[in-house]
Amino acid sequence: MPMVIDPIAEIECEAIVRAIDVSPDGKWIAWGGDDGVIRILDVTEQPTKLEPFNVEDSVTHLRIASGGVIVVGTHTSDLHGHERLGGHRWTHALGGGSDHLSLSGDGTIIGCIDGGRHLHMVTENGIKRGRFSAGELVSISVATDGTGVAVADDEGHVHVLDSNGNKRWTREPESESGETVSAMCFLHDGSLLLCREVLGITPSEISQIALERWSSTGEKMSSEEINSRSMCIIPDGMGALSGLFDGTVLRIDDDLTSTEIWKSMYTINDIRRHGEDLLIASWFYLHRIDSEGEEVWRCEHTGLVQSIIGSKDGARIALSGDNQNDYTRENRILWIDPDATPYALSEDSDIDEDLLEFVDGAELKAPTAAPDEDLYADDGGDLAALLTEEEQKQLSSGTATVDDSELFAMLDDEIEQLAQFQEEDTDIMAGLSDEEFVSHIPPTADAGMDVVVNAADDGTAVVLLDGSATSPGSQGIEQWIWRDGHSKQIGDTAMVNVRLPIGNHTFTLTVSDPARESSTDTITVQVLGETREDTYDLLDD
Repeated sequence: MPMVIDPIAEIECEAIVRAIDVSPDGKWIAWGGDDGVIRILDVTEQPTKLEPFNVEDSVTHLRIASGGVIVVGTHTSDLHGHERLGGHRWTHALGGGSDHLSLSGDGTIIGCIDGGRHLHMVTENGIKRGRFSAGELVSISVATDGTGVAVADDEGHVHVLDSNGNKRWTREPESESGETVSAMCFLHDGSLLLCREVLGITPSEISQIALERWSSTGEKMSSEEINSRSMCIIPDGMGALSGLFDGTVLRIDDDLTSTEIWKSMYTINDIRRHGEDLLIASWFYLHRIDSEGEEVWRCEHTGLVQSIIGSKDGARIALSGDNQNDYTRENRILWIDPDATPYALSEDSDIDEDLLEFVDGAELKAPTAAPDEDLYADDGGDLAALLTEEEQKQLSSGTATVDDSELFAMLDDEIEQLAQFQEEDTDIMAGLSDEEFVSHIPPTADAGMDVVVNAADDGTAVVLLDGSATSPGSQGIEQWIWRDGHSKQIGDTAMVNVRLPIGNHTFTLTVSDPARESSTDTITVQVLGETREDTYDLLDD
């Protein structure tokens, strides 16, 4: 029987929580969603809403940096720094929004990978520290003290940089193709621990999945094969802790010797140290596991828990999650005291009260008539009043209106009719193949392939948005609508020319037929070059 704790408060949210952080002192929370509103809660006692502010774009990342600066990354626009009271402090230009964001442990260095796969490094005051580009960067890790940054691309290359974005060394992939780095972190001595996986068939001398430790100067110190992909790695003392895809939690020593300390039925999404114990996010639960690998308690969220967000001292935890179900989606934040007293969860806690009597081992009680009821007291008079005189005679005599031979004869007739029906040659599925059965086929939008172009000398590029490959369906296309990433309509024909600045841009094509059946498709255009102001102009065809 599991032990559970109840949250201090359940905070209902107006939108899906895309990004959330807790202030270092644990006194307030900031979170954002698709509506572009940053909402702030004072949690010194019971959660109290403070004045929100808007960043005019959907939020993808949010972290609280040194000095209480709220760093906000958005879907398509720039990186922003705001005061807790909503005052805008700074903006750093990005190309196509914030795809990945990481913060040093002291909150002074911010690393961000934009939509163009470039790394930007800024301080908590928005001062640019450096910029780095190399392939398709897909993950980032910033050292706790801010002295190093590691970025990995989609082919397994890992580049380690200093705090100004200057490259120190590069880790080359073991395999020529199909290699990824699923997790990485800096250890106590500045070395880098990473988990790499080869997605294809590997030679016998190369492990499919392995942990690797690299020195601060770029020498490979050790490598150790593991059975499952690491989803998260955090430094812990002289070694590290890692949560695997198969639900295993490993303690990793400095020589990469690993010890299994706990196992979940589901993937481990995040780990956090809490004194001698561990807080582990897996599936819909936050688990507290003691030093012996035993579960102390669990706390359930209505959504899938992706990360553990807490105050610097770990005294308070904010838990958010998304069950990804559009019909039952419940948006809420759980405000948790990890040191709360747990209690045993009854096996019958989720059973309705009116069904408890049917639980195994429950005492079954005979039905009891109310004082003014006479159950089973009918002597047949009420029933007889509903029958004809002939039926009353048959009831009193106990004879049936149909004898057994008549019943068997009726049953034989039923069986014979059923057999004749099954012998007919009618093909029930034949009508489904008839062309007349399909009366209407809706259109299928095709916005074309994603585009990558180089900017001209003026920092822009002219791109043709071509939806001519769209399937018209059975009734043809009555309406064409092109919209940009802000849902603004920019065209009503199959093809539209646009002039775009440097960065990533998203466009959506919607087509409709006379029956108002519609279809949409999206295309991404990446314009390469030096970053400029994010504007574009429509051009005449």
